[in-house]
Amino acid sequence: MTYSGIRHGPAQVMARIARGEAVEPSDDYLRNTPTFETAAKPYAWLSRILAVGVGRRLADHAAYEIFEIL
Repeated sequence: MTYSGIRHGPAQVMARIARGEAVEPSDDYLRNTPTFETAAKPYAWLSRILAVGVGRRLADHAAYEIFEIL
């Protein structure tokens, strides 16, 4: 999987993220567009979809929900 994305938000929220603090998804805008590539036949369908990820910042990592665009 590879992806590119965008994040923006109020300065105080971005400062919290820079300090490694958890941030609610509604506090900033974090979206990405993942692209999947696999040789595994059961997952070949992933190579043929358009997807968008909605992210949130946790204390030590980002977490994403990935949605297929139909």
